Amino acid sequence: MLRSSGPRTLFLAGATVTAAILLWTHQMRLTGNLHGLATSFFVLFAYDDSPGTVCALLTLFGALFGSKYFPLRRAVQWAGNQPVVIAVIAALLLALGTLVIYHNHPLSMDEYAAYFQSRVFATGRLHGRFPAPLLDWLIPRGFQDYFLNVSRVTGSVAETYWPGFALLLTPFMWAGVPWLCNPVISALTLLVIHRLALELFADREAAGFALLLTIASPVIFANGISYYSMPAHLLTNSVFALLLIRPTPLRAAAAGVVGSFALVLHNPVPHMLFAAPWVVWVGTRQNGMRLLTALIAGYLPLSALLGLGWFLFSGDLLREGLLSATAPIAPEVRLRNMIEIFSLPNATVMLARFVGIAKIWVWAVPGLMLLAVAGAIRWRQMALCRLLGASAFLTLVGYFIVPVDQGHGWGYRYFHSAWMTLPLLATAALFRPVGSPGDADSSARLLFADNETKTFVAACILLTLVFGVGSRAWQMQDFVARDLGQVPQYQGTESRVVILNGRDSFYGADLVQNDPWLRGKEIRMYSHGAAADEQMMGRYYPEFHTVYADRHGTVWSQATARAQ
Repeated sequence: MLRSSGPRTLFLAGATVTAAILLWTHQMRLTGNLHGLATSFFVLFAYDDSPGTVCALLTLFGALFGSKYFPLRRAVQWAGNQPVVIAVIAALLLALGTLVIYHNHPLSMDEYAAYFQSRVFATGRLHGRFPAPLLDWLIPRGFQDYFLNVSRVTGSVAETYWPGFALLLTPFMWAGVPWLCNPVISALTLLVIHRLALELFADREAAGFALLLTIASPVIFANGISYYSMPAHLLTNSVFALLLIRPTPLRAAAAGVVGSFALVLHNPVPHMLFAAPWVVWVGTRQNGMRLLTALIAGYLPLSALLGLGWFLFSGDLLREGLLSATAPIAPEVRLRNMIEIFSLPNATVMLARFVGIAKIWVWAVPGLMLLAVAGAIRWRQMALCRLLGASAFLTLVGYFIVPVDQGHGWGYRYFHSAWMTLPLLATAALFRPVGSPGDADSSARLLFADNETKTFVAACILLTLVFGVGSRAWQMQDFVARDLGQVPQYQGTESRVVILNGRDSFYGADLVQNDPWLRGKEIRMYSHGAAADEQMMGRYYPEFHTVYADRHGTVWSQATARAQ
């Protein structure tokens, strides 16, 4: 392998970058300086990404010395010929992962907001309702009108984000299988990426590489078993690109419909950044105005109904929440507040974005980003490769003017909407796209396009699929279990109120999750201090008393007190 320039370059460059990231995580742990980053973002990179980086480094060495012992190319060719089989297996394994590894639990408020709203939609309503005087206990004050909009007059509650992903989740919620939503979305994404690769390369083995580079990257597994909207962003953007590869007015209109749904999944920025190069390209083609008109016509209906409609609906909730009816929140004021979110990056934002790029590297098959850059540069004169590269670049750069890091999340969430560009462009470094200049003989002379590099990459894929995904699965299961362990470990089954002491926990406030109408046997609240909690319970739940307490909180019910 080392005698061939492709594997040698990929191994040396990949090992150097991976080792540098490993040293960076070690240095961040030593100093403990957050530099203004969110605690969860810092911890997940400095502590939890370090073992994954070691695994990536070992994978490179394993691929270098072990690739000759396995029929790796045959596995890739089989994947290229059997995408549906792989997608079905992936859906089943991801669904099992949601139940077993993710504990079927919306871990963060980003996940819970859509989960909450889908439970509301599943009943045919637009908002849930909590007792207005208890809002500050049922929803921590910092989350109100940030993740969940509330009316402090009526107690109405609805998610702040636009409702597209909640709508996708609703039929699964109605059927009692919400844990199937993202696994199904991820499986469909695999099929779309396979189809995009066939369009780009007209080669089954190339499509197999694109498919396996996707499914073997731990970030696809991690988001696929979660309740984040990121897999839906990835699917809708992938379908959007597939429809516009050979644009006709009908395909452009369909792309607009898909794009409009991508806009309202949770916020419009991910799709706007991805789609901008494609919209410009469509408009500048022959008959471009006709295509652009069809594209815009496709965007309008859902954008107006779900985007503008939800914007006005959430504004009504905020207006209800004002104690003074003489201080309405005008739509133009809310729009201006949204625009003012963007600003020039400071040192903290710059650090967060470079950490994000490092996370893309360590949450993917080793060397994937390097191959993607090589493919984008080599075939930059080809329209599809240029568009994929532009979407990836805009998505990376665009978030530099968003003055927050992503907080919690697996991999780099802000890039996930454009993630399919990486396996497709990486495959372009290994194979010659259809319509590119040159022939088969000249392809073999290109760096990374030789058989030895393909064998090396196939080894990296299969090793990462087993050990990279496996180690991340174990890590995530432990993380979610420890998070759920911050709920008082009470074993009773009666109706009860659990008051969480989130101040001494790691993002314990995110555990305050309830049914939209408090219909469950367990109601979770956020502590305001022992005296305030006792006064509140005496007023609103006078029949309840403390039956259990530990350092994570107290449990109140009508049962006999348990040993503490």
